[in-house]
Amino acid sequence: MISYVADFETTVPKTDEPNPQTRVWAWGTCEVGNVENFQHGTSIDDFFGWCRKENKIVYFHNLKFDGAFILYWLLTHGFTYSETKENNTFNTIISNVGQFYEIEVIFEKKNKKYKKVTFHDSLKKLPFPVSKIAKDFKLPIQKLDIDYTLERPEGYQLTPEEIEYLKNDVQIVAWALGIQFEQGLTKMTIGADALKGFKDIFGKRNFERCFPVFPLNIHNDVKQAYKGGFTFLSKRYAEKDIGKGIVFDVNSLYPSVLYNRPMPIGIPLFFKGQYEYDEEYPLYVQQITCEFTLKKGHIPTIQIKGGRFVETEYLEESGLEPVTMILTNVDLELFFEHYDVEVHEYINGWKFMSSTGLFKDYIDHWTRIKEENSLEKNALYILAKLMLNSLYGKFGKNPDVTGKYPVLEGGRLKFKLKDEELTDPIYMPIATFVTSWARYTTITTAQKVYHRFIYADTDSIHLEGEEVPENIEVHNSRLGAWKHEGNFTRARFLRAKTYVEEIQGDLHVTCAGMPDNVKKKVTWENFKKGNSFTGKLLPKQITGGVVLEDTEFTLK
Repeated sequence: MISYVADFETTVPKTDEPNPQTRVWAWGTCEVGNVENFQHGTSIDDFFGWCRKENKIVYFHNLKFDGAFILYWLLTHGFTYSETKENNTFNTIISNVGQFYEIEVIFEKKNKKYKKVTFHDSLKKLPFPVSKIAKDFKLPIQKLDIDYTLERPEGYQLTPEEIEYLKNDVQIVAWALGIQFEQGLTKMTIGADALKGFKDIFGKRNFERCFPVFPLNIHNDVKQAYKGGFTFLSKRYAEKDIGKGIVFDVNSLYPSVLYNRPMPIGIPLFFKGQYEYDEEYPLYVQQITCEFTLKKGHIPTIQIKGGRFVETEYLEESGLEPVTMILTNVDLELFFEHYDVEVHEYINGWKFMSSTGLFKDYIDHWTRIKEENSLEKNALYILAKLMLNSLYGKFGKNPDVTGKYPVLEGGRLKFKLKDEELTDPIYMPIATFVTSWARYTTITTAQKVYHRFIYADTDSIHLEGEEVPENIEVHNSRLGAWKHEGNFTRARFLRAKTYVEEIQGDLHVTCAGMPDNVKKKVTWENFKKGNSFTGKLLPKQITGGVVLEDTEFTLK
């Protein structure tokens, strides 16, 4: 089936007016593998006329936005939501948190054959802005700009500049997808590509033997020990102006722990009480009830989700009441090293057989491609990095795949939950132990340089002073070593994922949730808690589709 990339340009009405409406004023399409096949039009009716001409897969870069216009059109033009695939029906894959994966439209069914179009999200394949794709893939064209706010009434004729803008947008993504497809990466998401690639190298029988499907109660227990990357700002440096400093990043953190650390395999065994060493089952997750206090001169390692705790805060003490946690043996080791702990009860846990090097061939394959293209840092280099970093998370896939479906209420799109749907998990213990070992890597390194340690974010550490530490492994490319990423002349850290560093005279802004256009307004003087900046766009459903509403972004 032929694949295309498409893009909508939509009107921007004032949302504070009564019954604001939006519509598609331009659309463009480009064939993947034949980027000169570009077509465009000025109404969504014409776009669906183009869709009907042949069965095709059409990618939008952020289907959640463009898909709102597609769904509104379908629901106002005689199509109904159905999973039976009859004439003039459509169905969707939209997660319970609103992630768009697929919209399939059935125009006609005849003798078990379908006339249809399927929409996918290229952002799930290439998780970058279009401008970054063009730059990183070193394409011969770049993203252009137009005035999005210009009034464009019905019957508006596109200017040559607007047509060129549309053409570049779809050609850039089509070009990049074409390179992906040539590498055999044809799944719906890059995570699915990575999992398939690993299975192809590792072997289906080996995969089923090492990573068997087990009951959801085991999955749920192990999932409680699954946590994200270590992101922490030292109180000693919070909201203070800092002078010169140095930054290190781990070379491929998650691939390095998959490569070098023991990983769980097989069906785990349940145990009661405290884990006792078992040579055959050396990895485990342990449920424990305890009280704890951080040791002086140590970095906190524990976050507790929900209850009386702020779930993003690393705790210095457990407070007035004991707490119950489930930790991997890796996290448990760090816990006892960094805290004074009074154990009330070792409750129970699951223990696993382990193996080291299961992912070696897969990582070697993509590392070789990455290194062969490291000088040019071209498309294959970017794809190799994606394939190396996208694998582990797929093992932690949520088996609850209950989705949402669209309805029209009051002339606007709403989304309602479908009936509960569960699938088999893949193998949660891999995701749990990969992230556990990754935190161990970052925390133990930061602890070695505690007296200089400012900040860590998953695979990076930021230190005061420009001296390269002698007690950490520093290497430009070696898997799992710390690469000297650069130096800064001054910096200010407000909280986790919110800081600025001045590097060679330029201010580099890192701020979770702050769009790039807002970052351009940040200066050394105004980067302080409480300051607000206009320009953050939030989606709002209105008649016709969705509009991006201008809101303020406040530093907190």
